[in-house]
Amino acid sequence: MILRVPEYYEKFSCIASRCKDSCCAGWEIDIDEDSYAYYNSVEGKFGKRLKESMYEADPDDDGGGYRFKLKGKKRCAMLNDHNLCDLYTALGEEALCEVCTEYPRFSLIYGDVEQKALSLSCEEVGRILFERTEPEKLVDIELPGNCDDGEDDPAYVAFMEWVQQESVNILQNRTHNIPERMREFLAWCDRVQTVINYAQAKEDMSVLADWRYEDAGHELREWEQKNIEGKEKPVRALSYEDFEERFAVFADMEELDEEWVHTKEEFEKLYHKDTYEAFLTEYMRSSDYSELGYEHLLVYFVYRYLMNSIYDYDILSYAKMIVMATLVVRDMDAARFYRNGGKFTMSDRIDVARIFSKEVEHSEGNAQDLKEMCMMEEIAKVDALCRQI
Repeated sequence: MILRVPEYYEKFSCIASRCKDSCCAGWEIDIDEDSYAYYNSVEGKFGKRLKESMYEADPDDDGGGYRFKLKGKKRCAMLNDHNLCDLYTALGEEALCEVCTEYPRFSLIYGDVEQKALSLSCEEVGRILFERTEPEKLVDIELPGNCDDGEDDPAYVAFMEWVQQESVNILQNRTHNIPERMREFLAWCDRVQTVINYAQAKEDMSVLADWRYEDAGHELREWEQKNIEGKEKPVRALSYEDFEERFAVFADMEELDEEWVHTKEEFEKLYHKDTYEAFLTEYMRSSDYSELGYEHLLVYFVYRYLMNSIYDYDILSYAKMIVMATLVVRDMDAARFYRNGGKFTMSDRIDVARIFSKEVEHSEGNAQDLKEMCMMEEIAKVDALCRQI
């Protein structure tokens, strides 16, 4: 099998108590069945505490399962006042449950590949990612064994691996500015979706290889030429109405953290019909506005979402999710810029991305709400998104 990871993957190491925002606070922590059985076998005073710190959730609550109880400000019952894990101290790293061992890593398996990356909900991951100046890239590590369940169509897997790389190439093309790259990315995924739909209708995924080698390069160059000549180029509209409609689904999401509540309150206080465009424009024209930061963010979202289309063939919705998420982070950035009196630092870049990731990417319900919006709503159509960029 192949383990496919970002180049910076191995640079991550948990900074434990030095982290300003502990991953052991702010959300409930699931316990896998094997760990739950082991924790119940631990004897003595600590074993008694362990048993008292766990519970079985209702099946209607995100599928149920076993979890650690939370204490004040949604802190895990095992987290001490020094932001260290008492379970780790008492029983060692090997005793950690699966979710604690893996975080901030997330993975997706397709074909004979396990693609893993690191979540921006971890501030140390944000530091590693956003302090980079070179483009990101994936690296393949060959491992023994096989993760192929035989259900994924090899032709479609190969096609989507190529589409993912082409998407990254578009978003890392530094001869174009970020708005141009996002529009090109949307146009590219829109065309790819049409080709996928055609292949599904014919029940023949082999046509994807034909399009990949014969037509894709020509069509992409044709789109670029139209854009360069100024034809069919959408006019940006930083309108408050678009912002309201765009943010509606985020406003109704399950609130996982107080920081997200504060984000919504800040938006309500700051952004109005007469202020929104001015605030966004001031931020985007400032010297603190970083195209490199948005490049890294967009590529991160590609690694996070795009290959999920292996399972539902809906690449366009994931592409729209990527752009929609970036636009909302941009709104958060501008609000932070205003709050700081016209400054936006690297620490702000890391922190805003962390708040967004923690709210949206760590709730299946919240992520699904965003995908459904991108599938169904007028504000998430390709032309509408291009206008908002």
